[in-house]
Amino acid sequence: MPALIRSFLLFIIVITCSACSSKNNSEKMPQSIPETPDVLALKHLQFLSSERLAGRKVGSKGGQLAQDYIISQLQHYKVRPFSSDYRASFEHHNFFKSIQGSNIVAFTPGTESPSKFIVLSAHFDHLGRQGSKIYHGADDNASGTSALLHYAKQIQQSPLRHSVIFLFTDGEESNLMGARAFIEQNQSLLTAIVLNINLDMIAGTQTTQNLHFISRRLDQILTAKQLKLLARQNNPVEIKSGFHSPRRSERTHIRWELASDHAVFYQHKIPFIYYGVGEHKNHHQTSDSYENINQQFFLAAVATIYQQISFIDQNL
Repeated sequence: MPALIRSFLLFIIVITCSACSSKNNSEKMPQSIPETPDVLALKHLQFLSSERLAGRKVGSKGGQLAQDYIISQLQHYKVRPFSSDYRASFEHHNFFKSIQGSNIVAFTPGTESPSKFIVLSAHFDHLGRQGSKIYHGADDNASGTSALLHYAKQIQQSPLRHSVIFLFTDGEESNLMGARAFIEQNQSLLTAIVLNINLDMIAGTQTTQNLHFISRRLDQILTAKQLKLLARQNNPVEIKSGFHSPRRSERTHIRWELASDHAVFYQHKIPFIYYGVGEHKNHHQTSDSYENINQQFFLAAVATIYQQISFIDQNL
């Protein structure tokens, strides 16, 4: 075989092998690139508000799937269950039926005050479906649940000074059943809970710009100077104190201190902070879907709330 032909064939073989190698590497590369925390937080939110979970109504198959997902993520992050099991089941009876639900409760011990607890809470249930209509509950409250999963991973990797209980409640939409069950099942713990931080609707709509909060009894755990410093933090998104009630003739006033799971802690004289965006056009509508939330605002709210959590933990 002439030398020129041999050289040409050798060139073809080298090019072919290089192309195959590049193809194989390109197919493997995406698997080796780690997902960022922001991407994971949005993936949590997208899954929890997907049609597969059908609105996550308490006692439904979708609600069970939400529980399974939350537990699988906690296990993956190596966040331990608060007791022997992540699930803390409860049952509610009325004249017509019995409702079975399960909170998911996890725990990371503190580095300096392990016997004092901050309870971070968010409800994962929503309204479910009515016929062919699915109430996805992306903002209400896949957003808070996703943020809580994000914090569970972050705090497990870098524990706070105080112990943290991650409380994912079921049945919030049904008279705060999950939060009430947690209190009933942990009576001996109540004096050790220094604060509840509740997240409910922190993604808003496409036009949402501000995060809101209310708090009660913070002056029992922080000084006036510390409270001023907390309010003056340079946050990724602006936080406003208080919520505006919707202008509806049938609901002219909302008692926001009783509007979500933090109400149960408030009723037991435990200090709380509640973060949310308040009511909006998608609230309790089928339009509360992943496509209609404000993704960038959500990520900024998640970062802002964690900044607040960290400040409080350092100053308690």
